[in-house]
Amino acid sequence: MMRNILRVIALSLLVSIPFVILTSLSNAQVARDQNSDTTTMQAAPTEKTVEQVFRNIKVLNGMPQSKIYPAMRFMAASLGFQCGSCHVIKNGFIDSPADDKPEKQTARRMIKMVAEINETLGEGDPMVSCYTCHRGQRSPLGVPTLPLVLPAPRQPSEGTPSPSTLPSVDEVLNKYLAAIGGKTAADLIKNCVVKGTTTTYAGQVVAYESEQSAPDKGHESFAIQHVTGRNCAGDSRCEYERVVNGQQGWLKSGQGVQDLTGEQLGDQKLSFPLFGILRLRDQYSNFRVSGRDKIDDRDAYVVSAVRSDNKPERLYFDVENGLLIRRIGYTRTLIGTIPQQTEFEDYREVEGLRLPFTIKMAFTDPGSLAIIRKFTEIKLNVPIDESKFNKPLPGTAPTR
Repeated sequence: MMRNILRVIALSLLVSIPFVILTSLSNAQVARDQNSDTTTMQAAPTEKTVEQVFRNIKVLNGMPQSKIYPAMRFMAASLGFQCGSCHVIKNGFIDSPADDKPEKQTARRMIKMVAEINETLGEGDPMVSCYTCHRGQRSPLGVPTLPLVLPAPRQPSEGTPSPSTLPSVDEVLNKYLAAIGGKTAADLIKNCVVKGTTTTYAGQVVAYESEQSAPDKGHESFAIQHVTGRNCAGDSRCEYERVVNGQQGWLKSGQGVQDLTGEQLGDQKLSFPLFGILRLRDQYSNFRVSGRDKIDDRDAYVVSAVRSDNKPERLYFDVENGLLIRRIGYTRTLIGTIPQQTEFEDYREVEGLRLPFTIKMAFTDPGSLAIIRKFTEIKLNVPIDESKFNKPLPGTAPTR
């Protein structure tokens, strides 16, 4: 009798245990599916990777497409190269997929080396780059140049300010808002129109115009005066436009109309004063006062910030007057961290607000000069043609 009872209990356990396991696995799967559905609903549209957009990608696989050109320019600047140093030029255009040049194979090996160093020693943080060794030279120096320059005597250091001696984030940002005219006044600005001049990558000074509308629309345009081998008079292919419209953006140039994606959208939006100055706080998800520095002869508080697209930046606020005087963005890539610097100067009063009338942008691009924009006119809350924020039409050659 007892043996029969034990058999029944054992059989019950054998039946129930798999049921419990299957039920637990089923519940876990449901939970994962629910989390996956939630993540899918909340996630923004994913950006294409370079191998999905370009041909013959061998070592930069997985990199967002918006980072390919900054990465190329960064490598060129690090080695003192131009595009044609590694890529084949055919009929005046770069044949990017071509593998004819041995320099391109060398570049691929170096990219793999840098990526492996950062993965193993930097734990995935891109601390090492081409510039770490090359410093703008084709071949890095393996030995010091003699005679060695004697180091200057160390000056007594005042030390890095401790967190207790630095102001809070709210104190820095509130002083900034007060300096530009106050949050209430800034929030009343729904749009603005900017006119002035901008320099181009080749150093030309041309007319510049921009329209911006809250919460997320912006348009800028200028036309270059001449291109080598082409007369730009009446040629819309010499006209440049950049547009941001919500989660979409476009660049019109002589090569047609291209989408602005990934960090390019955030970079472009912050270049507009309506967002980068009057609505600065709205563009970031995190702030931290990280130190104190000197910009020219001005003391500045350094605020480490993270944008809503997770791009890290540093903001420099004048200690005395509270104004934003510099912003540095850092694009993280497989081959290193690429900086881009923007400086704000010549703040003037516009309808009770203080706005910068000179903006300078510097890039790690050996073929381009710093971009300097000087505004002659800023108008606030004026009618704007909404069609400005539509996707631009491609340029066409003039009718002869």
